[in-house]
Amino acid sequence: MKIDLNRPTLDTDAAKGTDAARKVADGAVTRTGERTATSGTDKVELSSDAQLLAAALKATTETTAVRADVVEAMKVKLAAGEIGNDSARLADRILDDLLKR
Repeated sequence: MKIDLNRPTLDTDAAKGTDAARKVADGAVTRTGERTATSGTDKVELSSDAQLLAAALKATTETTAVRADVVEAMKVKLAAGEIGNDSARLADRILDDLLKR
């Protein structure tokens, strides 16, 4: 924010950075700054901070599919005592899954 003659005005550089990150998250431009729909020779290059912000914005809008059949099957197994008894094994499998990614 910048104060000009006792009137606050929005710092345009900060606003531009946020807008650029939002455009990358929306897919209007690529991470290298190239527009997806080329209308000229304009090119935008984003800082690593803007790219990180864009990735965070995109991650918040993406939803993961929930497989209701698997959730229901796990609820049945949990109620029957077939799962949830060996926390060490569960932790190992979670870590193994995360390391495979």
